[in-house]
Amino acid sequence: MGLTAPSIVALRLAACIGLSVVVPSFAFAQASARLSAVVISVLDGDTIKVQLESGPMMVRLANIDAPELGQAGGGAAARALHGRLLAREVTLDVVTKDGQEQLVAVVWLGEENVNAWLVKQGHAWAYRQFTQDANYCVWENAARALRRGLWAEAGWMAPWEWRQSKRDASFFVSDYSRISTAGCIREMGKAQVFDD
Repeated sequence: MGLTAPSIVALRLAACIGLSVVVPSFAFAQASARLSAVVISVLDGDTIKVQLESGPMMVRLANIDAPELGQAGGGAAARALHGRLLAREVTLDVVTKDGQEQLVAVVWLGEENVNAWLVKQGHAWAYRQFTQDANYCVWENAARALRRGLWAEAGWMAPWEWRQSKRDASFFVSDYSRISTAGCIREMGKAQVFDD
């Protein structure tokens, strides 16, 4: 299902004024498991360690990419996640298990999608390469329009590009100063693979 320009504008406006808007998600073929856990540590703005019934496990928050700890906004993202989740019981909607043997999941604190909360607060980007949910683009753009979190400062650098620029000094960083919800949606699933 495609979004028309008028519907995108309406969604952006509604998101900016705080209405609860849900964009229909693109089909996501992979079934997910649901697990209960307690958060035992926060490693950065998009990675936590949880205690499952079977033992401790690292969890990467699905659909988002928070600034790295050495990057502008990275410390604030980690502190926000720490304050929200440490020692709290959460539910994990597991999307997959990645190559580093950690779970990739949507984390729920009660009825709240914590992954979405981080984007709405301006502590994370919609991870275009790894999300099929256009809501994350809507939430990112609304946070940017309201200058929340990392969007309060100039010179935004997508975390995936920041990591690549650290590995390759000649890497050309994208200019996201004019990115829109529609542009973010167009980028979904098309981004180059920069991360190992």
